[in-house]
Amino acid sequence: MAKLFSSGTIVPHILITLKEILLGTLIGVLLGLVLGYIMAKIRIIEKLIMPLVVILQTAPKISLAPLFILWLGLGIESKIVLVVLVVMFPVMINEVLAIRTIDKNVYDLMSVLKSNKIQVFFYIELPYSFEMLISGIKLAMTQAVTGAVIGEMIGAKAGLGYLLTLGSETYDISMILSSVIILSFIGLFLYEIFNILENKVLYWKATDINTTN
Repeated sequence: MAKLFSSGTIVPHILITLKEILLGTLIGVLLGLVLGYIMAKIRIIEKLIMPLVVILQTAPKISLAPLFILWLGLGIESKIVLVVLVVMFPVMINEVLAIRTIDKNVYDLMSVLKSNKIQVFFYIELPYSFEMLISGIKLAMTQAVTGAVIGEMIGAKAGLGYLLTLGSETYDISMILSSVIILSFIGLFLYEIFNILENKVLYWKATDINTTN
């Protein structure tokens, strides 16, 4: 691993994998948030979209990866789409559950205060759903790493998944272990970032627990 870093061989591959994970996660979170909100508000949309989403989610990602590579090529686009798929589902489901668990009395209060839909979203729905949304993102981050690596292992020109395949073909155990260790630390690092964000934003939750105790 020290040789790979000192020679600069592995750094570009790390950056490419990180780019795929971060871009895919960003797009997946936004899509999951939007679709989850729409499905929570409009039941007929949920009945139309949910079966398709479940089919895509339950389909083995290793079987979808070749299709995306054939359609989008060996670049990062096919890997980003794969990451979007694995990230979107937990975020979307958590958003639906969060919106539907908001107490009706809260909506009644906002109605009495003559709040419009934008105010209800920013002052009620978004804060109330943030805890479950962060939980969904934390779960999705670990899956995002897996999605990116699967796409790279099936077909790629660069990335840590590509190094795993290359190491396997050339019987380079050091390259394989280095890639696995770095991927594990990337997943842990991204998870901890959102864990810190959750603690910073939801500081009131810890305060409430301490007060209750």
